[in-house]
Amino acid sequence: MLLLLLLILLGLVGAGGFYIYKISKKQRSIILFADHLKSPPEKKLENNNVPLQNPTHWKLLIDEGRQTWKYHSSPQTQTKQEQYELGLLQEQPRRGPSTTTTPVQALSSAINFYTTLQTEDGHWANDYGGPMFLMPGIIFTCYITNTKLDEGFQREMIRYLRNQQNKDGGWGLHIESGSTIFGSVLNYVSFRLLGVPASDPASVHARSFITQYGGPAGIPSWGKLWLATLGLYSWDGVNPINPEMWLIPYSIPLHPGRLWCHARMVYLPMAYLYGARCTYKGDALVSQIKDEIWDGKYNTIQWSSLQDLCAPIDRYVATSTLLNGLNKILRLYEQYRIPSLRETALKETIKHIKYDDVQTKFINIGPVNKTMNMLSVWFFEGNSEHFQQHIPRLYDYLWLSKDGVKMQGYNGCQLWDTAFASQAMSIVFSNEKLQNEMTEQGWNKKQTIQSLQQAYNYIDVTQVKEDYPRREEHYHHIAKGAWPFSTRDHGWPIADCTGEGLRAVFAIEKVAEIEPMKFNHDIDYKRKQEAVNVMLSFQNKTIDNGWPTYELQRAGSWYELLNPSEVFGEIMVDYSYVELSGAVMRSLIDFLVKYPLDERKIEIETALITGTQYLLSQQRADGSWRGSWAVCFSYGTWFGIDTIQMVRSYFKYQNQEIENEVKQKRVMERCFGYLRGFQNEDGGWGEAFASCVQKKWVNNVNGSQAVNTAWCLLTLMKMRKEDGLNEGELRKSVERGVRFLVERQLVDGDWKLETISGVFNANCSISYNSYKNIFTIWALAVYEAEFKNRK
Repeated sequence: MLLLLLLILLGLVGAGGFYIYKISKKQRSIILFADHLKSPPEKKLENNNVPLQNPTHWKLLIDEGRQTWKYHSSPQTQTKQEQYELGLLQEQPRRGPSTTTTPVQALSSAINFYTTLQTEDGHWANDYGGPMFLMPGIIFTCYITNTKLDEGFQREMIRYLRNQQNKDGGWGLHIESGSTIFGSVLNYVSFRLLGVPASDPASVHARSFITQYGGPAGIPSWGKLWLATLGLYSWDGVNPINPEMWLIPYSIPLHPGRLWCHARMVYLPMAYLYGARCTYKGDALVSQIKDEIWDGKYNTIQWSSLQDLCAPIDRYVATSTLLNGLNKILRLYEQYRIPSLRETALKETIKHIKYDDVQTKFINIGPVNKTMNMLSVWFFEGNSEHFQQHIPRLYDYLWLSKDGVKMQGYNGCQLWDTAFASQAMSIVFSNEKLQNEMTEQGWNKKQTIQSLQQAYNYIDVTQVKEDYPRREEHYHHIAKGAWPFSTRDHGWPIADCTGEGLRAVFAIEKVAEIEPMKFNHDIDYKRKQEAVNVMLSFQNKTIDNGWPTYELQRAGSWYELLNPSEVFGEIMVDYSYVELSGAVMRSLIDFLVKYPLDERKIEIETALITGTQYLLSQQRADGSWRGSWAVCFSYGTWFGIDTIQMVRSYFKYQNQEIENEVKQKRVMERCFGYLRGFQNEDGGWGEAFASCVQKKWVNNVNGSQAVNTAWCLLTLMKMRKEDGLNEGELRKSVERGVRFLVERQLVDGDWKLETISGVFNANCSISYNSYKNIFTIWALAVYEAEFKNRK
């Protein structure tokens, strides 16, 4: 252990020391990210859109947010929501430019439609897929451990891979990505493990792409590790992920407990798999696949020469000198590692792995560590009772949609979507005249009230009631009072989910003051205080006064220079984000409005002031804010403006420090000019996923998008002429955008799913299919209830 510490410290000093590598939040995207941008695929293969077999045989089982698909031997009675997800409802046309539909009619129709998709426990279930590197993990793990999935899933996985194969034969990092070696090799191997023959035209086409780009040699590090577990890549070609790092003192900056929790919980089982050199025993099929992807040359490869190799079409993050130096040190350590110390380290990693399994009811924080934890336990103790508890939870991640079965980026986004939807629909109850107009247009008010009541009950059962036991020992933040992203069983506390969850509670309770509702349990003052407590605890007071995701930022931004992933950005520590900060701050304001005499009022107001300073510091010179969890500037800018305006309103525009900075920096004027500059001729806005990668607005080649338009409208409608804006120009811009949403609406009240709207780690898209309903409703509701007749 002392040898390892000495080698690390000497190596880092030799590399220049920690403090040379300090970088600011604004700098890190410039320093770390390579210029390569993967273009979207030209189109999918001509044989895409393979239809679903026996679609009426599938049912979605719901239990307090848990959602699992089940295939039956005979047709089943399906809900509208199930039919909708499977593409069984008749496709409706758009209203179009010639429509006489008014915004009130569109809003009424939209709410009527969306409430019919709510599940029986009160949440909205949606496809949360998109990444193409996730499902191979479950396929590899099930194959290695001889775990058989239920009937129907294997067939639908194959169908999904066929539907997502690009024209060039490969698969991308995500469904809108150009083909990569990471996506292509892992999904080709998955294709074959699922039973598709090597002679299948799709297999042949995929191998052609892989060969054209140098074969599996340049697969990024996560892919190397997955292939190594199956015996398709030598562990000698994988850069060290030493489990001994879990034994060093936490005071050492490199301790894994300082990592952002998603990175920490992925590299934890990776450390076990690497440290124990876990490898499948092999069989005839795996031998065939090895020959296919390596062109029969596997035994001639100099593996150590591949450790740092990453295909240019995959690389997003440049490898730093610091990381190169650290890898050399850890390779040297591997040559002289002490067996007894390695054994102790492996037991330490298994201890943390099993803790995460138990505390999340074997869901785990996300899909990558879900399958890697499961695989680690298998190699550690075989088909144990603990291992068996992993199997049922695989289905929490498998989502069936009209394009097939995919592995989602989480076990769903149940709380998140429900909280947003509740806030959006509640707005109409703030305006009695609007309610009367909507009722005249066919709005089902009773159904909307029932929907909000059910949503409240779901939000109630999802709040985290207790902290994890022995949380400090396992590097967990407090959780009691928080809301998670999906379900209570998942349980990881998140700052913005807590904020949006609490805001939804306040919104529904406000409706209940005028429209009687009967809740299963009231979310009382004490539980709201617990939510506030956890939100205040999240503020990065020693960094920048913003809010991170799951935990405080535990190391400096220099840690990003040790990012070994090659394909993901900003993964090493829990940075502050505009969206997270906005979600929390808006919720804190709602809390103070409801409870103005709360004992922590001064502390909360201080957090609002310092948080506003953080938000103002993040506005870019062009007037925008970058969003990190959706596409992109249209999303982040909404949080920036909406939150700042809420804070100003709370302080009655009399906090001189904030007011002076807003006016001196021309915050509103610059933002208005920015958004107007990207408004299209049809009145809408269309932002591409490439904005997230390039970190500047990139127009969507498909034109205006409903979701981007809704976010831009919500931003503009929070602006005031008192901030130096031309009210006439503002109103004209808003009305054009509203008209676009009405024309884009389908005649049944839905909106067509357009390009993907979610993102994580700067370089990977993810689906939020409900955003097309939630934020269009929100924008139309704010327009009709607040903006249209304001003076």
